[in-house]
Order: sequence, then C-alpha cells, then structure tokens
Amino acid sequence: MAGRIVTLTTDFGTSDPFVGTMKGIILGIHPGASIVDLTHDIPPQDIRAGAFIFDTAHHYFPEGTVHVIVVDPTVGTNRRPILVQGPTASFVCPDNGLLSHVYRRAGGPVAEGEPFATSLVGLPRGWRAYHLTNHQYWHMPLSDTFHGRDIFAPVAAYLARGEDPGAMGAMIDEVTVFAAPEPIEVDGKLVGTVMAVDRFGNLVTNIPANALVRPNQDINIQVAGMRIDGLARSYAGSPTALLALIGSHGYLEIAAANRNASQILGVGTGAKVAVGRGVQLA
Repeated sequence: MAGRIVTLTTDFGTSDPFVGTMKGIILGIHPGASIVDLTHDIPPQDIRAGAFIFDTAHHYFPEGTVHVIVVDPTVGTNRRPILVQGPTASFVCPDNGLLSHVYRRAGGPVAEGEPFATSLVGLPRGWRAYHLTNHQYWHMPLSDTFHGRDIFAPVAAYLARGEDPGAMGAMIDEVTVFAAPEPIEVDGKLVGTVMAVDRFGNLVTNIPANALVRPNQDINIQVAGMRIDGLARSYAGSPTALLALIGSHGYLEIAAANRNASQILGVGTGAKVAVGRGVQLA
C-alpha cells in the first residue's frame, strides 16, 4: 500500500510546528505516504465543529485513505486513542465524538439524549475499531500533551504502510458518539442549528437541501432576529443584505456578499435558524 494517502485534520493552526512535526513522524515511518492537509483551522477544542467539518469532506478521498483527526481537549486523560476501519477508509483519532457524523452517515446507531450529549454505541455494520495500546507503534517517549505526534501520526503511518491494525491494540465493540442536533418542526417552521462558521463568516446549518420543497420559492429564513426572503443562487448578492443559499456541502447557509455574516449577526455555532413556509421535514 506504499503511497497511500494520509489526511490531517486538526485544530492546531499553522503558526506552530505541531502539524509539521506530525508530517515528519509520518514520513520517517512511511516515506511513500502522500499527506494531505484537510484543514488545521478547526476552532480550538471544538469537537462539535470538527466532527461536522470533517464529515463534509472525508468522503471525497480515494478508497484506502487513512484519516487522522485531532481535536483533543482531554489529551492526557483516560479518553481512548482509537483506530476505526470502515469499508473504504480508516480513521485515527481520540474517542471523543469526532466521528459521530461519520458513523451516522454509514448507518450506525444514533446516540440519544440532549444534543451533543455523549454515549457509547455500537459500530456501523462491517466496521471495526481498536483501542490503541501497543507502544511499539507509538513515538516514544510519550508526551501527555501531544498525542497527535506520539500516537495518531505514527499509527497512521504504520497503517498506511500496510501494518496489521489488530496488532496495534485490542478490538472494541463500542465508540463514543454525541447526539447530533436535528432540524425539528416548531410552530410550522423548520428550525435548524448552525453547525460551523467557515473562514468567510458564513453560517453553515444542519438543514439539508432536500428539506426545502421549493428552493427559491415562497420561503423565508429567520436568524438572530433578521429575516431573509427566498434563496440566493450564489454569494454575490446585494452588498447591503444578508442572503441564504444552499452551500457546496449541501446544507443551508447564511451569508453576506463580501462580508462576514457571523460578525454582522453576532452569532456562531449553536445559533438557531428557522425556515418558514414551503418546507417539510427531510
């Protein structure tokens, strides 16, 4: 499997050497690896946003890709480092809910309870997971604060090189998942949640395009006390008005032409967005 793709998704940013160090570890173990930076701008410690953003992108990669995802505010505690294998890709990350949307997309059990409450659930059919415990596949000495370098990067490199995942730790039957918020119908309106704010300040919601019966016709969107009538086809709307559109991820977004909608509205992740008239639940 020489040359297998390894992607990196973190909240590390690029002003420090954290990402470069991880790449050095990977290439030292597997010089033939092709490393792709998915993003290093996940909001710091924001597992919820990291899970959502990663899920919008990972499925575009070829079969056999190894994905490393590190948003790890409880690094150094008893949270488990895990390796998860799906039918077409592998994922190396802390077991803290980062793969919640990935499991759900694959038809895995849905966590119950209040939005973002975590629980242990089984894996999707045909998936396997391992608790990474074999120090032979780690970079030593182990730091309590940088498992991205010392556990996740080397494990990904060995996996991409063709090592047996079963040798890296014991198989586990359950993984940590959070209950993802769903759009719900309230007083005749479909109410969703802002799941992420992109670099341009666009508010990306969890309302999918297929929840809108007639895009561009007879709907209104309400957010932070503001009302937007209809859907735009692009970001190039009126320079003085907010706009709503279906973004490239397939979800309803709130934007502002050449401006930052999040700053204008004073809201971010977790804000509620309501769609009225001409809508139905997906």
